[in-house]
Amino acid sequence: MKFGYLLILCLLLPVAMTMSSCAAPADAGKDLMADVKAAERPQNPTPPEQAYIDSVADFSWRLLQTSLDQSGNLLLSPASVYLALAMTLNGADHETQEAIKTALSSAGLSEDRINTASRDWITLLEKTQEKTELFITNSIWVRDAYPVHPDFLQRNADYFRVTFRSMDFSLPESVETINQWVRTATREKIDKIIDAIDRDVMMYLINAIYFKSDWKNPFAASATQKASFSAPGKPVDAMFMNQTARVSYLEGQGVRGVYLPYIDDSFAFFALLPDEKEDVRSMLRRLNSQTLTQLLTNRQNEKSINLSLPKFEVRYEDSLLDELSKLGMAVAFSGTADFSRMNREGVSDLLISEVKHKTFVRVDEKGSEAAAVTSVEMRLTSVIEGEETITFDRPFLFGILDTRTELPLFLGILEQPDS
Repeated sequence: MKFGYLLILCLLLPVAMTMSSCAAPADAGKDLMADVKAAERPQNPTPPEQAYIDSVADFSWRLLQTSLDQSGNLLLSPASVYLALAMTLNGADHETQEAIKTALSSAGLSEDRINTASRDWITLLEKTQEKTELFITNSIWVRDAYPVHPDFLQRNADYFRVTFRSMDFSLPESVETINQWVRTATREKIDKIIDAIDRDVMMYLINAIYFKSDWKNPFAASATQKASFSAPGKPVDAMFMNQTARVSYLEGQGVRGVYLPYIDDSFAFFALLPDEKEDVRSMLRRLNSQTLTQLLTNRQNEKSINLSLPKFEVRYEDSLLDELSKLGMAVAFSGTADFSRMNREGVSDLLISEVKHKTFVRVDEKGSEAAAVTSVEMRLTSVIEGEETITFDRPFLFGILDTRTELPLFLGILEQPDS
């Protein structure tokens, strides 16, 4: 159990939650948590059940494999995506809920088991050691006119310690308020997650992750040297960190690599290199999620390695609609989606219109820093009744009415407005 738990920590960009680090700005709208009291969280929970660990690990590799058609650098935080969709799951019902669970490799788990395991995992991740920062923060932003269901708020408060804000999305400052939350949550590593809010968007469910830790065995900056990196197309120069040290060695299935612990040994970095005859995308298509998981769990004993690892910094962003559709949750993006448990009246009027994912990572001689944001955008399946657009841009009748008698006091036709 403990071994599987450590595995999932190195598979995902892990982070711990702190709500005080991401307090909402003063102009962030109405606090929907004012009437919601979150349940107490266990201070020292046991690690999540093995079925949950297996499901998140499987989802992690499958999400990566469905993203391989994209060229260039690729950087995902499966933890961020999983937690954002787990929050969304609390408002889904029937076929839509089952489809999301299937996409999350969690079809065999009940909603309660997913919620409980996610809560306990996050709580355990909060307990970091020296020279390690690790935060998970969650927020839900709701258009002020939308009748959100209190039970939906309660479930996400109990298990995900979510900040809820009701806002007038028509105001230009709403975009900046949400993006400021993102910047704070990621320590300025990701500057925004939305550009504009369309009139039929009712809600955003956002997970943010931040992680920073030093190596247990730092690389000496004096040993860093320029060398060639065989990028697709043509070689490029890169700065390589160099170190001779005893490290855990990974090998099997035509793959070899290293497992490097951080100073907080709850977390580790790993790198896998395929044989020279195979590129990394082909390797990932060839191996299934179970085999990839076993590669990391079946670590060899430590041995002396002459290690050369490039310093790098990657920024990445993508819409995950195609990837998640391939994983089985296309119904959640369609007009037949059932998110009726988000609505106070039980009306099924929302669908997921976007799952935006942004990530950042930096690896250098001292350690690693990484951040991720996943935003689930909820949009109306149709325009709300009474919100039709009418533009008086041609001649029209007008009047002034005595409402006591329903008699017109003035009537007129406007054909030529003043310029």
